[in-house]
Amino acid sequence: MKKISKNIKASSHSKHYLLHRYWGRKAHNVVNEYIKNYTKKNDLVLDPFMGSGVVPIECSKMQRKAIGVDLNPISTFIVNNTINKIDLSLLEKNFDRIFNKNKKKYESFYFSKCNKCKSDAIIENSVWKEKVFYSIKIRCENCGVSIKKADAFDKKLLKKISLIFNKEKNNFYYPKEKILKYVKRSDKTHMDMLFTERALIILGNINKDIQKIVNKKIRDNLKLCFSSMLSSVSRMIPGDEKKVQGRSGWVVSKLWVPKIHTEKNIFITFQTRFNKFCVGKKEAMSLIDDKQVKIYNKSSEKLSFIKSKSIDYIFTDPPYGQSIAYFGLSMFWNSWLRENVKYNKEIIYDPSRNKKYDDYSMRLINVFKEMHRVLKDNKYLSLTFHNRDIRIWEIVISNLQKIGFKLENIVYQEQAVSSGTQGLNRKNTFKGDFVYNFKKQVFINKKKLNGFDSIEHLKNEIKKSIASSKGFITPDKLYEKIIPFIVNNDLYRDKNDKIVDVENILNTNFKYKKIIRNSKIIYGWIL
Repeated sequence: MKKISKNIKASSHSKHYLLHRYWGRKAHNVVNEYIKNYTKKNDLVLDPFMGSGVVPIECSKMQRKAIGVDLNPISTFIVNNTINKIDLSLLEKNFDRIFNKNKKKYESFYFSKCNKCKSDAIIENSVWKEKVFYSIKIRCENCGVSIKKADAFDKKLLKKISLIFNKEKNNFYYPKEKILKYVKRSDKTHMDMLFTERALIILGNINKDIQKIVNKKIRDNLKLCFSSMLSSVSRMIPGDEKKVQGRSGWVVSKLWVPKIHTEKNIFITFQTRFNKFCVGKKEAMSLIDDKQVKIYNKSSEKLSFIKSKSIDYIFTDPPYGQSIAYFGLSMFWNSWLRENVKYNKEIIYDPSRNKKYDDYSMRLINVFKEMHRVLKDNKYLSLTFHNRDIRIWEIVISNLQKIGFKLENIVYQEQAVSSGTQGLNRKNTFKGDFVYNFKKQVFINKKKLNGFDSIEHLKNEIKKSIASSKGFITPDKLYEKIIPFIVNNDLYRDKNDKIVDVENILNTNFKYKKIIRNSKIIYGWIL
């Protein structure tokens, strides 16, 4: 078996992977190459932390069988409705009926007056400054698109909508759950506070009509399309008050409302989203063989539905401590879909929910044991990793080795798109993941370095790494070299049994420098 030993250039996501957002989605062509390398046709592949389903979807394209498991309801909902086959004309028929019914009833919620000719105009987008309805972008049949400050007419309309909301809010469902502390950033404490009253009325009634669709596959696909639109029409999008548009999408991994935020026209957004959804769905149905895939909304701590030594390969992206709060962020969608979420079983480090390292470690070890049980002897596990916390490394890598997985090699792999958790510290961040490739064995004899304390060993290895890179090394390249060194030599802790702080070793003993290379600013470490 030939090992993958170098970065694979990541491709942008295909349209069928853009049916719905999900955090931390891996580049499909990279996953494809790993599956192709470690398996053959008709092999059975497992992803116990499936997320948006890249592993089972890519398997189905290559005549591999796949099992995808995830405890997060929105994960399995996304994957099931990406891979299933539907009548697109029937989907469009139901969309048009629901869309037209609600537009006829609520289009007036977006009426304004043109500044130039004083005719009726439609609000396409608007910007709020905290609680003040500030500026709007309108389209007039006579004068086209223009921008104006919200006037007395617009503010009177909001008061009217507020009265309607208070009168009718018990006639439709909208989420009122308390936002989990770990993903709460602004003063907004409950889910409904992430939307305007205008949005809650329209969304609540559209969702109510979707629920009445008899055909389950059509109903669920339209629910997925509805869910995929939600962030765009929420108050979470930072606003540009001059251009009256969003400055970005939902890129911050929190549930929050910026002080200056947008409010988009739901009917324009929903129609645009549905058109793109149909393109992606058509592509998915042409590429994916859903008969090759089995999806389970379960915890991977107990894979009793999978026989021992039946899996030919595992590729997965497990939760890394507190890096991404998948369940917390997903409550934005799960709450609208009214899914039952088992937050107590989530594998995460979140002290606000009393989920500390012991709970995180225990649950992850349970999954690793099950992975070892179901994987065939001498077969491979590829695990992606993106975290700087040495304590998490120790929990993940050390326990895999203790259970019976031998580390074969580590590859630094670029991502297709930077996630919302990256870019926050552009001077000292990873732009990709590490892929750890393990081989299942029964017993592993680990060697440990003698002599110096772990910190001295690390200092010497960092010096060697910088020297071998002509005196300058970027953070990602440095970690690509020192992670295997730490893992293979069990250097997680110092002589006082404290977790090694790599960042402190770097900051204390080495210099961080900015250079210009090929007209680009690059940051890295020097001696």
